[in-house]
Amino acid sequence: MPVYSKLVGRIPEGPVDVVGDVHGEIHALNDLLGHMGYGPDGRHPEGRRLIFVGDLIDRGPDSPGVVRRVRRMVEEAGAQAVLGNHEINLLRGLDKGFDNAWFFNHLGPAEQSEMLALLAGLPIALERPDLRVVHANWHDDWVEVARNANCPVELFEEHESLIQEFLTREGITDPLEISLLKQNHNPVKRITSGPEKQAPDGQTTPGERKHHLRDTWWDEYSGPLCVVGHYWRMQDPDKPSHSHLFDDSKPFALLGKGHVMCVDYSVGKRYLERQRKGPGFQGPFHLRLGALRLPERTLVFDNGTTAPLG
Repeated sequence: MPVYSKLVGRIPEGPVDVVGDVHGEIHALNDLLGHMGYGPDGRHPEGRRLIFVGDLIDRGPDSPGVVRRVRRMVEEAGAQAVLGNHEINLLRGLDKGFDNAWFFNHLGPAEQSEMLALLAGLPIALERPDLRVVHANWHDDWVEVARNANCPVELFEEHESLIQEFLTREGITDPLEISLLKQNHNPVKRITSGPEKQAPDGQTTPGERKHHLRDTWWDEYSGPLCVVGHYWRMQDPDKPSHSHLFDDSKPFALLGKGHVMCVDYSVGKRYLERQRKGPGFQGPFHLRLGALRLPERTLVFDNGTTAPLG
């Protein structure tokens, strides 16, 4: 039997709706929950439960509103959420370059403390025999390490120090090797932002050379269905990414061997659509917020459309 802890929690039995990265898009969240039949407090007339895959915050117009609504649903209706990499950045106190100006520049000390307390109490992984939920990567060894920890920031910093000791001891100075070790051998970073690998020679991004890429770990994963976010499932048609990981002709397909599903349909990039079309633009948006309904294996989106899991 799995051992549950503060950082690796248990998903109760019964039907669930696993919601992708919200990124501060409160209107998309409200629309999606309305389409799925949830009340303001997160209760569902059929007894369903909500699970959020992390990255509730940043980029969108109302990160505080998203956190407030999720907090109410957690407290009143038993909703669950895992930490994403953006929540980890916030808990670590990172500001500039991490899209957290909404927190440091616009919230008072009392509300900052309340939000940090809520986020600090969330796990980095959830599971039951037929289902796993993490933000970016289920890695058995690192999840086992997390079972024995109580604080995500302390666990992050502990392994950051261990990695630095190893780098110093081994005399490693290559920036790429250092970066990959820090990414792949820190359990919190691995689970919340996924593994990375060295980019092929000549791989570039506009204006600069990119030395490492996200690794498609799901190609080798076998186990219970694992639902993740993080990976920008949909492309912005006006600003496509060179490093897109998915086949755009199969937007609702399971990944790898059929045991992993990414439900991040890129609502976090709606700010780019607003930049192009003006701050008053209210849609329709191309990029979406989605949720996977289980056991139905149906996807629901904030515009009211649905699709069977492919």
